[in-house]
Amino acid sequence: MSNFKKLIIPLVLLVLLVGVYFVVTNLPEGEEEIPDNTPKEVIQIFEFDKNDLTEIIMENKKETLHFRYETIQVEKETTNADGTVTTEMVDRNVWLPVEPADMNVRSSSVDSIAWNANTLKAQKLIEENPSDLAVYGLDNPVVITFKMKDNTQYILHVGNKTPTGGAYYAKKEGESTVYTIGDYEAKKFVQTKLELLETDIYDKEYTALDVAAMKFSRNGKLLFDATSEEEGTKWVLSYPIVAEARYENMYLIAEAISTISVSEYVDENTTDLTKYGLETPPYIFEYSIDGQDYKISFGKKQPDNKAFYAMLNDENLIFTVNASGFTFLDKPIEEIVNPFVHLQNINEVSEMRITMDGRIDISKINVDTEDEDKSTYEFNGALMTSEKDDKYVRLFKKYYQGAIGLTVDKMNLDVNPVLEDPVVHIEYTLKTGEKIEVDLVSEPEGVYFYAFKNGEYTGLMIRQSSLEDENRNGLRVSYKNLVDGLKERESSD
Repeated sequence: MSNFKKLIIPLVLLVLLVGVYFVVTNLPEGEEEIPDNTPKEVIQIFEFDKNDLTEIIMENKKETLHFRYETIQVEKETTNADGTVTTEMVDRNVWLPVEPADMNVRSSSVDSIAWNANTLKAQKLIEENPSDLAVYGLDNPVVITFKMKDNTQYILHVGNKTPTGGAYYAKKEGESTVYTIGDYEAKKFVQTKLELLETDIYDKEYTALDVAAMKFSRNGKLLFDATSEEEGTKWVLSYPIVAEARYENMYLIAEAISTISVSEYVDENTTDLTKYGLETPPYIFEYSIDGQDYKISFGKKQPDNKAFYAMLNDENLIFTVNASGFTFLDKPIEEIVNPFVHLQNINEVSEMRITMDGRIDISKINVDTEDEDKSTYEFNGALMTSEKDDKYVRLFKKYYQGAIGLTVDKMNLDVNPVLEDPVVHIEYTLKTGEKIEVDLVSEPEGVYFYAFKNGEYTGLMIRQSSLEDENRNGLRVSYKNLVDGLKERESSD
């Protein structure tokens, strides 16, 4: 390569680099983006003092609802430091129905409408002079009127939900401009009577202990009739048998009844109760709380099985009740009846005689409730004291538990057995002198015993194998353990 070429190439490169530099440095600078901090215009539809609101009128295609804000007197209970309760009358502001006058309105729900209206804002302005309000559902809107103390009125028209959701079309009465308002507020304004009804069944809170009596019918047949005794700590059946009920299960039912509430109202004055399963309800509770009688009927479950359709006091007002609180509706009657044929407190017994397997075993009992060490127990002449014979006293008490622990396996009220040739006869003599007798008579098939108490068939049946069942502390098992223990004691003396 010639010297000229060696010189010219670097020179050309230098010129190109200088040119690029000038082009780049002289490019027009991009404009700096300035954030738009201009506040968006607030479109205020209503602005009034909620405390000056006196009436709300809601008119839709099917009904008119009219509510008035009034002050009423209610009872207020105060628990004092010493545990006593003071009751006084106090003022309370509530929304009361004007139309329909007999509506059991939930005041807090109407109050929520007021709170969402007094500072109502639009999301956006849609059209100032629409030629066709039907496009927005405002040709036949829900009309909600807010009346103030000074007779001023604020009237809102609510139309359709927007196609994209999240908002409704609305406008003020007397103005043509159409806005959108939030979905949350709009749903408050378009509520129906069924959505504004009180969901509490009772006027005040109750517990299971407040339920005084209860009947339960299933599929058209009375399953049980029971009353509460001893301040709700005991339930006694009068049907299907006269006996003590199983307290824990009755408490569960009473708790569900006393705390029941409406999940949702779905229909009223319907001519077709069958679609709710309430033409002939499969489950009916009739009960008494605080001196007031109630009847609640359960029909079908909703398709998702989470709630029952229900009806109170045969009123044609259909609502749903959460099914999770009523899982016991199909439980057998055996789970309602006290599981023991006769449960006798050992402290009240002076003597127990058991005739079984060709023997008569006599137990004499003297329980000192103040000092257990002074208690004595005697089995067929063998004396045991709590102070010296703790091991054998425990065996005796297990034997006693085997006698009182005769538990029900099923009920049978379709038979009328005769008290003949009992396999087991137990006679308790109480310290008062009263005698109580329990007899077990074998059924023809030899699988169950008919249980008798004081000569009367109880309607209860017990598996014969339970006498030898170690898991149930069967009477033959506990008898053998006691006898073996006493033989051991005798041989060690």
